Amino acid sequence: MNKQISLLLKTVAFLLLLAAVSHAQMSLQGGRGLLRIQDGGISETGDLYLSAFGSTFFEKPTGSSSLAKNYHLTLNFTYGLSHFLEIYGRLVPYQDDQSHIWGPIGDTELGFKLRVPFGSERNVRLSLRNYFILPTGVNHNLEYEPYTSGKFGWSPGATFSLNLEDNFFVPLKLYLNGGYIDRDLGNSIFSARDDQIYLGVGLKVLVRNTIFFWEYYTEQFSNRKEKIEFKENYQVSTLGFSFLGPYNLILTTAFDISLAKPTERTFFVDKKLADWKIWIGITKYIPLKKMFNEISDRKRRENELKEELKKQQMIKQKRTEADEELKKMQEELKKKKKNKDKKNNGQ
Repeated sequence: MNKQISLLLKTVAFLLLLAAVSHAQMSLQGGRGLLRIQDGGISETGDLYLSAFGSTFFEKPTGSSSLAKNYHLTLNFTYGLSHFLEIYGRLVPYQDDQSHIWGPIGDTELGFKLRVPFGSERNVRLSLRNYFILPTGVNHNLEYEPYTSGKFGWSPGATFSLNLEDNFFVPLKLYLNGGYIDRDLGNSIFSARDDQIYLGVGLKVLVRNTIFFWEYYTEQFSNRKEKIEFKENYQVSTLGFSFLGPYNLILTTAFDISLAKPTERTFFVDKKLADWKIWIGITKYIPLKKMFNEISDRKRRENELKEELKKQQMIKQKRTEADEELKKMQEELKKKKKNKDKKNNGQ
């Protein structure tokens, strides 16, 4: 464990030398934010972000020299549909089920954030967030993963961010997220036994050319008859950093530490959670609006050039026609003069 932490710190120190400012981070679910916590603001209109996040966890079983491994892969997209609406989606093409070399797919999530306008939004931003859970996963409630029900779900909530860069000697930004996860829309709304409340807080700070962030996130069961203590529910503390790489690539590294103390009643079965995880993420920024504007400008310039060429061709054609008319008139004058000379000579 100490060797792994040492390697992570060395990696951070090395990447600091290569870093450039990251203008936008994408969360694990999609949407502008940290890893699990989302920003109160939304992406700029016409901006598309395509992201991939991978995680790993190693555990050395007692009395064994082998390592038990857990892997996870998430793909997501984020798109600024307008100045007040951001849409996002998440696909899990691989999650380790501890049984197969290539694990099955996970659930799919589709959501949006609606910006709430009020006064000056330079420092304070608020958005309403909604996402739907599509049970595309083969297996649910897997080891080392947060709880999933295997049913259609819906999660309404809100995201809030406060920018304090004008009030501190370092650029500091605070985040607050909260909402409800209805794990079974087939039952009465907000009444399923496995419904949860999610809460999250986070902060990020710009140090030189790298954004460092910390966040705390938890999902607490809300409709359980049996008493479950706060510490028994899923909760994780995350420390990470992001920087902008070449070709508009946003690179993210994060380190999870689990704070949960689950029991058999917590997740309905005796289930293990990862004590820690390492996340590596890469996001491709694609300014679609800018690209479309450039294409539109190029087409406009091409059309203008074509129109100019048509005008030049018309002018050239008219000059040619005028020259031909002038030539004909000159020939006619020569003929008339010649005939007149002949007549005068005959007299």
